[in-house]
Amino acid sequence: MKNFALMFFLSCGLVTGVASGGAPTRANETYEVNKYSFFYAPDSRYETAPHFTADIYFSQSYFEHSSYEYDTHLATASLCLAMSTYPDYTSAYDDEWYQSQPKFIKNTLETIGFNSFTTNQDYVETARMDSIGLAIAKKEFNNYTVIAVAPRSGGYYREWANNMHLGDGTKSDYMHEGWYNAANKLIDFVINYVKDNQVTGRVKLWMTGYSRGGATANLAAGLIDARLDKGENLLGNQASLTREDVYAYTFEAPQGANVNSKTIKLPKDAIYGNIFNVIHPNDIVPKVAMAEYGFTRFGIDKFITTKFYDPSNYDSNRRVFNKLFDIVNQNDEVKYSGDNFGMYGLKIEDFLRIITVIPAIVGLITGDLGQAKDKTKANYDANIASTLFIEEITSELGSRDNYVKKYQPSLENLMLIMKNEQYTDIPSTPGLVLRMFILTVLSSSLLGNFNSIQKAIKSSVGSYASAIVDLLDVLVDPMVDAYWERPNELISIAVHIGDIFQNHYADIILAHVQAQDSYYIDDYNKNNEEKISVVSFRNNADFGRMKFFGFNDLGLRLESKNGTRVVNVEGHLVGKSDIEQCNKEYAVGYYSYITEEKMELFMPINKKYNISMKSYSKKPRHRVEYWAYYQFFALDNRGVKRAQLDHKKDTAYFNSDRFKRDVNVKL
Repeated sequence: MKNFALMFFLSCGLVTGVASGGAPTRANETYEVNKYSFFYAPDSRYETAPHFTADIYFSQSYFEHSSYEYDTHLATASLCLAMSTYPDYTSAYDDEWYQSQPKFIKNTLETIGFNSFTTNQDYVETARMDSIGLAIAKKEFNNYTVIAVAPRSGGYYREWANNMHLGDGTKSDYMHEGWYNAANKLIDFVINYVKDNQVTGRVKLWMTGYSRGGATANLAAGLIDARLDKGENLLGNQASLTREDVYAYTFEAPQGANVNSKTIKLPKDAIYGNIFNVIHPNDIVPKVAMAEYGFTRFGIDKFITTKFYDPSNYDSNRRVFNKLFDIVNQNDEVKYSGDNFGMYGLKIEDFLRIITVIPAIVGLITGDLGQAKDKTKANYDANIASTLFIEEITSELGSRDNYVKKYQPSLENLMLIMKNEQYTDIPSTPGLVLRMFILTVLSSSLLGNFNSIQKAIKSSVGSYASAIVDLLDVLVDPMVDAYWERPNELISIAVHIGDIFQNHYADIILAHVQAQDSYYIDDYNKNNEEKISVVSFRNNADFGRMKFFGFNDLGLRLESKNGTRVVNVEGHLVGKSDIEQCNKEYAVGYYSYITEEKMELFMPINKKYNISMKSYSKKPRHRVEYWAYYQFFALDNRGVKRAQLDHKKDTAYFNSDRFKRDVNVKL
């Protein structure tokens, strides 16, 4: 790589003290805050750039406070470090390429003053399903040593298959077995590093990771906290480590911890409050492994805001993000579309009309369904649609044991094929395969002839994709069943899969993280005539959820306690109801199944709700059932999504004389 030595240069002077919003100094001390330049490799979306250059700030002040205090600056530095584990994608995928993989992370750590860099053997060898690349280095301060450790978070290829390896829990204390094994490798790696490098005295452990690397770091940090909580002397007699000195920051991490653990405290216990996980709600990756199996993350989730959760601040937040993304996205090759989402699908009454099925299938292949938008859903985003579909598909897959026995082997083999570096000449493989599979499911659901469809697909895509179709065969039945329960959610996810995946790209998340860091905001304002402000993360991304059943000809109007209308639905004696109004702070969806209708109402949990249900019916004593409850993004300490609140399930009756009756539902 040209001018590789540039990795080591200091791009600007040092700053004394800490900018506003950062980690506080202690005992009136001041600490230098240095701005450096580091390299990271973009993925295959960028055709002309072998690497990008970005800024990273580093200061001793990051470690001069308890790890239980969230530090916006340390969060950004952690993401920069995690992104440095990405390899150079422009080289040949051979033994020499794997041996050079650590070059970015090595130079980033050395640039910010760390030494004694090393990796485990997995980092420099051809990736396997059960391997985990690990990099580590240390930096000595006056009275302690900071040890930085990061799992490889990109370019791990065959390690992808390990993501599917949930296991039945018997060998992993019910946690995700693949990441549990990787986490224990990380812990042993740190222990051996301390011993081999003769580190003594107080140790502060800095851990980070992205995506799969984030899941590994999250589990490792949780297991370390649990062992320290039990009084274990983790690093031996010469070095000491406490929970207050474990600094863990992960990004877009899937869920690997589990509420069914038998040996340690539950994942949301206060002892894990030194673990911070930055999550984009519209990213589908952090929603797996599935919450329905008890999976969650250790520690505290910090959420990037979306239009659904913060409509009043959304535009200004995205303005700041876009300014910083323009800097991160140096070649301007990728346009951000991660917020694009709309509900698409076929009308239920048209399912049996082949003339409407064929254009829908063609539209699914091309990603353009034209005017086939689902007007029975209002204000849905990718978070709501993917949460509902994952919930449904998990139900169809059955128990965790059933998943492991029936589906896990095929999914592991599927990932081994899809993430084999020999096939890098195939563009957009995950999105292409997903659309092919959803096309198969849709066709099988509507036309009922899977074998013929499968043969046609295989004959047109070649041996590589043909093998993938064979492996996906095992998933067709549960996917078809889930499709019939949530048809338009699946179609909409397929249409927008490229937009949804954008919310998992590290450089996009980097701009979001920089937007909550005053160092980058101040730097932007200094270099530009316009001024932007810090964008804070949300502390939760939970949503309330209400369900209504049995009201084909029933008009519904939901109003908040202060009289502000939430949603207004006009019922019809024949045909589906129409959504007349839905406030932007809410999302509402109708599911019309010819004889019955059901409605789901979603609202962000940032206030209490007292909703009046006002309605009338065209027939006497029309019976409507409704449920009201909160749905958690992460499971609580009882292992459930949130205890049912005021109404677990209730019934309201409405008269035929257009009498409008109020039913109060408290959330």
